[in-house]
Amino acid sequence: MIDYHIHSDCSGDCSAPMLEVCRAAADRGIKTICFTEHVDFEPTDLCYGTFDYSRYKSRIAEAREAYADVLEIRCGIEVDFAVRHRLQIQDFLAGKEFDYVLGATHYVDGVILEDHEVYFPAKTAEAAYAPFFDNTLATVETGWFDAIAHLDLCKRYGVRYLGPFDWEPFRNRIEEILRAVIERDMALEINTSGLRQSPGDTYPCREILEHYYALGGRAVTVGSDAHRVGDAGRDIGRALGLARQIGFEHVCVFRGRKQHRITI
Repeated sequence: MIDYHIHSDCSGDCSAPMLEVCRAAADRGIKTICFTEHVDFEPTDLCYGTFDYSRYKSRIAEAREAYADVLEIRCGIEVDFAVRHRLQIQDFLAGKEFDYVLGATHYVDGVILEDHEVYFPAKTAEAAYAPFFDNTLATVETGWFDAIAHLDLCKRYGVRYLGPFDWEPFRNRIEEILRAVIERDMALEINTSGLRQSPGDTYPCREILEHYYALGGRAVTVGSDAHRVGDAGRDIGRALGLARQIGFEHVCVFRGRKQHRITI
């Protein structure tokens, strides 16, 4: 039982105290967690300029001491990638020590998808989703990340405007992403937050996970993407069950940016 995508009050959009998150994860039977605090470079973002590396490392050390006999606690970040912030991201990553660096897409052309009342109206599915997947491919192609987060997050709000998400029209783009993930020995995240959001589905959906497996992808990790204490570890069992049904035999964990696989 692992959760490799959790936030605390070290992220600008989360107020959950780290020690309380640890307690909640342990109470849910989680054995290993990785905090993946937001690192954002878009000036309009709620998390812009809020990440304090020294403070974060200190808080991780405190949590490890407090839960030494209960939880294995890993230190990670979730980097919001955009091509126009490429140099800033590269400079930020240099010389810092993390167990896990997760690459993510939340913006398209400077507009965050959470600002859905601005982004989605009057757009076709092609216009709304294709640029998101293009940015995700660019994220993977940098080779800077250990895993790619919530691959089809674009459906979180998109389903409210465009109906149920259909990945087939984007098969070629998504396959490019999946092949790039495999070629770079990255992991694909199964993110459970979509199960408690509008899609009622994991990110990515089962069909994309099955296609990844068919292409030869075997590296998956799981995360709740918790921003509240009570969501730590939520639906991780379902994610692992889904992975096992598809055929995955292992789930990935990371230590010092090195991938390790444990049996599901």
